[in-house]
Amino acid sequence: MNTNVSTGVDAFRPVLVTGASRGIGAATARAFARRGHPVVMTARDTKALKDVAESIKSSGGTAHIMPADLSGNAKANRFVDKLLRAHPGLCCVVLNAGLAVHGSVVDRDPASFMDEFEVNYFAPVTIARFVAAHWQSQSSRATAARRNSIIAVSSLTATVPFPGHANYGASKAALNQMLRNLRIELASSGSGQGTHVGIVLPGYTETAMTAELESSLPGSSPVFIAESIWDCFERRLDEVVPGLDNKVAAGLFRIFPSVSDKILKAGAGFLVPRPGKKSQA
Repeated sequence: MNTNVSTGVDAFRPVLVTGASRGIGAATARAFARRGHPVVMTARDTKALKDVAESIKSSGGTAHIMPADLSGNAKANRFVDKLLRAHPGLCCVVLNAGLAVHGSVVDRDPASFMDEFEVNYFAPVTIARFVAAHWQSQSSRATAARRNSIIAVSSLTATVPFPGHANYGASKAALNQMLRNLRIELASSGSGQGTHVGIVLPGYTETAMTAELESSLPGSSPVFIAESIWDCFERRLDEVVPGLDNKVAAGLFRIFPSVSDKILKAGAGFLVPRPGKKSQA
């Protein structure tokens, strides 16, 4: 990973991190602040946001909090309008906020599926298109445009079946497909060519979201995923799968889907995180 401090104009341009009150979001805010970026953090938990912001400030960084509920188009629209009025020089958005509800497809009420899509798909897509349009309107400022980035924190479940997490994976897969299209559209647009669109697909990560799950395999730390997000930004990568084990799993399902399905059917009880008593930070 590149751990150097950013230099030049980009070191002083703010970065938005959604879901920044804990886990991957908090670690990502700290990672960008450590490299010289002012970070704008949002989540629903105001107190937790303040605690993360204070820890960044105590380490010499700059942090601003904008508490918000990002569930759906309307709320995301209001938030991003307020965001760009306060921070028009934004250079990157890290779309990390997410919601995961464990349950089999058969047992869950389909009406509950929309909850995950509101947070994992509709809100980040709304923010992405709003911010991309904002940058397109400033396309004459070539120096700034070179470093504009939209980075989505997706999930390995978008490419690899995870029983009990089907709808979560579907919402992330929808987000991936939309952002891949946005990437191509911006690249073919004269006013959007300077915008980088990256997708980071973590596997099982030890966060509060997974605290009620138990896994026979080790999980990644939020700090490790945050460094992968920084790497995606710094190197302007299209897609990043953090961790060798996750890269192998993603590759197997992409190249040998039938064989991989058979392996998963036989070993789901061992390979897939499941409800348990294990408590994780």
